Amino acid sequence: MFVTITFIRWLHLVGAAALVGGMVLQLFVVSPLLSGIDPAIRGKLAKKATDYYLPVFWVSMALLIITGAFVIFDRLVSLENMVFPYKNSYETFWLLKLSFVGGIGLLGILIARLSNEVRGSSRQQSESQNDSVKFIYLEQRKNRLRHVISLLRNLNVVLGIFVLLWAAVLQNIFGLLILR
Repeated sequence: MFVTITFIRWLHLVGAAALVGGMVLQLFVVSPLLSGIDPAIRGKLAKKATDYYLPVFWVSMALLIITGAFVIFDRLVSLENMVFPYKNSYETFWLLKLSFVGGIGLLGILIARLSNEVRGSSRQQSESQNDSVKFIYLEQRKNRLRHVISLLRNLNVVLGIFVLLWAAVLQNIFGLLILR
């Protein structure tokens, strides 16, 4: 059993590293690189980067949810019959961590949808090159959407860092409970 739970925790850490690391890479490397590129090429490169990272994001989320459920079950079962002053704090921090994870998932869905809207606006823009008013409107819409996507990505990275922070807090609380 010890080997199994150790392997599951290792998978959980790999999923967290892939998820948060990928979000940080996207935010601090890919986005700044794309901002300095010609807008005609930027969209294709952004789509290519998204196509590579999106499966990693969703596999990491699934891995984290599945392995996290095992880890939490193991922890809560081991704390079940114990009566300690920190037991409720562990459960509170655990729920807070889960809410951050849910926020990351929801923001991931929202970012993907908004990115599809940017691509749709680009297609509409290429079809309406003769209509300058519509072309300008679509360009302004794309810029607003890109700004919102950028803010949501920043928020997603912050939530990812909070999840890692809360994981450390949970580990310390669990250690306090077991060592008492």
